[in-house]
Amino acid sequence: MDKKEMAGVVAAIVGTLVGSSAIAQQSAGKGRAVALEEVVVTAQKRAENVQDIPIAVSALSEETLRQSSFDGVADLSFMVPSLQFGNFGPVSFLNIRGIGSADNFAGSDPGVAIHIDGVYIGRPVGALFNAFDTERVEVLRGPQGTLYGRNATGGSINLITKKPQDEFGGEVEVTAGDYDLRRVRGAINIPVSDAVRARIVGFNEERDGFTENTYPGGADANDLDNWGIRGHLDIDLSDNINLLLSATHVDIGGVGTQPEVRDPFSTGELSPPINSLVAGPLPQLAPGIPPELAFYTNADGSIPVNDQRPFTEAVDHPRSTDNKLTLLSATLQWDFDDFTFKSITGYAESEYLMIQDADASTAPNTVHIPEEQSEQFSQEIQFISDGDGPLRWIGGLYYFREDASRISTMVGPRLDAIHELFIANDFSFGGPGFSEDFAFRVGGDVETESFAVFGESSYDITDHFTLTVGLRYTDDEKEAINSNIQLSPLVLTRASTSSEEVTGKVALNYQITNDVMVYGSFSRGYKSGGIIQVATDPVAAAFKPEFVDTLEVGFKSQLWDVLQLNAAIYTSDYTDLQTSAEGAFGQLGGNAGEASIEGAELEWKWLINDMFTFDGSFSYLDGVYDQLMAFDPLDQNFSAGVVDYSGNDLPRAPEFTYNLGVSGYWNLDHRGHLTARMEGSYTDEMYYEFTNRPEVKADDYYNLNLRLMWASADEKYNAEIYCTNLTDEVQEGNLLLGFSLGVSTQPNGFAEPGQEYVTYNAPRQFGVKFGYRF
Repeated sequence: MDKKEMAGVVAAIVGTLVGSSAIAQQSAGKGRAVALEEVVVTAQKRAENVQDIPIAVSALSEETLRQSSFDGVADLSFMVPSLQFGNFGPVSFLNIRGIGSADNFAGSDPGVAIHIDGVYIGRPVGALFNAFDTERVEVLRGPQGTLYGRNATGGSINLITKKPQDEFGGEVEVTAGDYDLRRVRGAINIPVSDAVRARIVGFNEERDGFTENTYPGGADANDLDNWGIRGHLDIDLSDNINLLLSATHVDIGGVGTQPEVRDPFSTGELSPPINSLVAGPLPQLAPGIPPELAFYTNADGSIPVNDQRPFTEAVDHPRSTDNKLTLLSATLQWDFDDFTFKSITGYAESEYLMIQDADASTAPNTVHIPEEQSEQFSQEIQFISDGDGPLRWIGGLYYFREDASRISTMVGPRLDAIHELFIANDFSFGGPGFSEDFAFRVGGDVETESFAVFGESSYDITDHFTLTVGLRYTDDEKEAINSNIQLSPLVLTRASTSSEEVTGKVALNYQITNDVMVYGSFSRGYKSGGIIQVATDPVAAAFKPEFVDTLEVGFKSQLWDVLQLNAAIYTSDYTDLQTSAEGAFGQLGGNAGEASIEGAELEWKWLINDMFTFDGSFSYLDGVYDQLMAFDPLDQNFSAGVVDYSGNDLPRAPEFTYNLGVSGYWNLDHRGHLTARMEGSYTDEMYYEFTNRPEVKADDYYNLNLRLMWASADEKYNAEIYCTNLTDEVQEGNLLLGFSLGVSTQPNGFAEPGQEYVTYNAPRQFGVKFGYRF
């Protein structure tokens, strides 16, 4: 579908909605007792109707999340315009409007900020955990330079969990599905006293992997072995002081998400890879196998083959995932006559340890072990006006500190063989005397400290015009020690980066009627600089902050209480944007130059009658590098020099995406009620790397989900039948073109460039749920 055809489709949708609104108005005038719910958000850190604020924000209520069976941030790709989610094993990649981060090392920060109950989560692994017992999700699109200024160049995702209530109650939900899915979730609400309330929730889920491992005895990837628990204690210290204490722990295990290798096992012409480097005979590395072939063959001499089919692989080495997140927070709210004081204190620990078969074959060559540990502390102070006058304001202070360690290790017989060969020939990259303590490890420790002062105020110039101005001053510092062993003795490198920046926004909105508002805004977003953890030069290791300036115009409307239609058009200038790619010894990063982004978004929800609701969103995105001069990441020796990639598409920025949903409701009187939900989405083709190579271009795909839900008349009992990815379409969730130390046709025998790694979204799955509320 070309741009003209797509524009025609959008115009037809808009025309249908606008034209049919007259019918809806007539129906409403006849006394129809249905209306869209008002969604109250805290996107501007005060409770407001989402339709009254001049921000492009998708607000997903508890009912919306329930009907879509929301489980985590990954599901937002099918629910929110301009948002893309992907992951490689234990780390996630989030992009909004073409802006995010491709560097998952501890020395870099995500470009889309994630907050859980107001606490910023600094590591991208935080996006992978099950978002159980969620009350509301708010996705702010575009740079958030004032209230959510910590690295939110692409936007912010706010997860708000359910809080304790005054009445005793709870719920239990059991799910069973194919791939032997077994999931149990439960929650209990306990009013301890008139002033103290508690809520405790937990879940456990297990599932076999949907990626088949044909190696005898090998475990299937993409399974589930997860559990989590959360507790809230809500305390009224006085009539005007409230304290909320929260604790969450989530544990992800099993084999987990493992990337597949989408290349044949590289054997080249089986020419001797090491002979050209060293003199003398090669050592015997495997019984009965010629030494020059030993790096490429199985123990029995057969040539291994990687299975090219999606969801199928043959992997000999045991793999595993061990991800953990612990979050503790305390929120104190003190209401005065004219303002509210709020303190949000947060502490989080996250860690992951993953074992991956690097060659993704039956050859016992190399194993990749990425691991990360992080501890963070944050403190935010807010002062929020409470008056009814024309001036509303918020001011505050923010402090963040993080200590993180990220290491990637390669081990295995292939590396041991290379080590033996080097020792035997007294050879190393740095000259004679290669280290006896051989290993391949890249990474190190990073300390991050950030301080910010922010303020934002809105003033009603007239009954219809409102001006909003916000500013934020941020001081960021990073210090790192890279401890790298790259086929050579240990190298310690100290690197640091710091920056002081002022960001903010200006917005003007005009209330045409009580139900229609138009707005225009300019905002600047900023993401702190970082450290390349594979670099051994202190100067080259550090890269600069990136900046995004966005001009946006839009409108919001909620007509006749049954039709909600919101739209935004924006243009962004992206300077010093941070980018990364996989090099021979790990992830390389830096500042890429300049890019421009233009786009349009449309969201709607139409309550057709008391039975049917139609909702959806549409996004058009055009993101291009205006200036990008960089080395080819697959050119190990940089022999080609600097390459001009100007004009290439931004990664993870599909031109067109849309989501469509239809819900039907049937009242069965004393037998309860039925709800049916069909939702489909389309994601255009896109690149996953700035080089725009064909190997990193994902095909477009459709996704279709169906659900049938029943609830008893008293809402105590409920059941659901569901099917996701109904057409069983193969959906590429992430692509990486990198190196492998497990297979090689290179003269030095170390790394094969151009190895294609891919992860897929889940295939078709179906299941049933049963729930009980008390």
